[in-house]
Amino acid sequence: MSGGYAVDGPRRLKGALLAIEEVNQLLEKINAPFRFKPVHEDTKTDPQEAVNVIKRFASSGIKVVIGPLSTSCTRAVMPIANEQKIVIISPSSTGGAAAFPNDYVFRMPPPDTVQGPALAKIIHGLGFTKLVIIARNDDYGAGLAKLVEDTFKSLGGKVETILYQPDKPDLSNEVNQLAVKVQQMGADEKTAILIIAFDDDGIKVLEQASKIDVLSKVRWFGPDSMARKTFLEKPNIAAFLEKVEFLATKPAIARNPITEHFEKLYRERYGEDPTPYAYYAYDAAWVAILSIMFAGKYDGEAVKEVLPIVAAHFMGATGHKMLNENGDAAFADYSLVAVKNGQYVEVGIWHSSTGQIEWRTG
Repeated sequence: MSGGYAVDGPRRLKGALLAIEEVNQLLEKINAPFRFKPVHEDTKTDPQEAVNVIKRFASSGIKVVIGPLSTSCTRAVMPIANEQKIVIISPSSTGGAAAFPNDYVFRMPPPDTVQGPALAKIIHGLGFTKLVIIARNDDYGAGLAKLVEDTFKSLGGKVETILYQPDKPDLSNEVNQLAVKVQQMGADEKTAILIIAFDDDGIKVLEQASKIDVLSKVRWFGPDSMARKTFLEKPNIAAFLEKVEFLATKPAIARNPITEHFEKLYRERYGEDPTPYAYYAYDAAWVAILSIMFAGKYDGEAVKEVLPIVAAHFMGATGHKMLNENGDAAFADYSLVAVKNGQYVEVGIWHSSTGQIEWRTG
């Protein structure tokens, strides 16, 4: 995989492949006359390439797709998926730009329409009234930034937003703008920064930010895309995130026996711990397979009709998978993770039902 998911994308693919392997082993054990065959193509995190991939899938008769990973790519393939009746199940698209009812797109993780307001409420609830957002200028980044901004302002806070082109080789100008806006806000205990980025562009922003004194004086926050291992692989960035008491939200994994089963299989198969969206990819593949089997035929229209029913009765590695009217995960609590000693550590959970944070002790 390449593009914005070059690092974490392969881990998500591993989660989906693990589910397919597991199902095929069960089918072999009962002498079933069919098996499931994975076909993988790289969208390069590029919406146009995603369109090219889905067209190739359509021409080859593929009717169920796990992916794309990003909201921009998911949004780009929607017209073709709807026209060709291809079921799309994204394990990691969360942006509002891909949230529509009665289409062929389903998404396993909770949408940003929940995470955006949650982030704003968490930041404001911790005593910050001034917020500067620096975000990717794409469906995910700009969409999430707008959701946070709207809610933060409704709570009485002040917001400034900087959007950048994620493929720019140098983001120093944008980080300098960030420093200016933070300074104008007062750079005090009421001022915070929210960064919405992927691996490559996030590293560029953080490396530059770590060199500017005023940006080390305020607290930083981020969504789930900022809780990736990539950022901690660079010691200077890990140290910076710890210094600014970085706090990120990521969908809370509702732990259950299936969670433990998946983690055990993943570690045995790949020799590493799964990253958060690998869990969702595993569940996406299971829901896809069960929906195909329940439909009784490999037909996109039939799978689309039964998938919400299958999901509503499915308990996966990420918990109950009931979907909302847009085909997105209906429920969402968020883990709060901080950086301590070069590692991400869960320090609390934000409960969507109460709007309250349950802080971990010890």
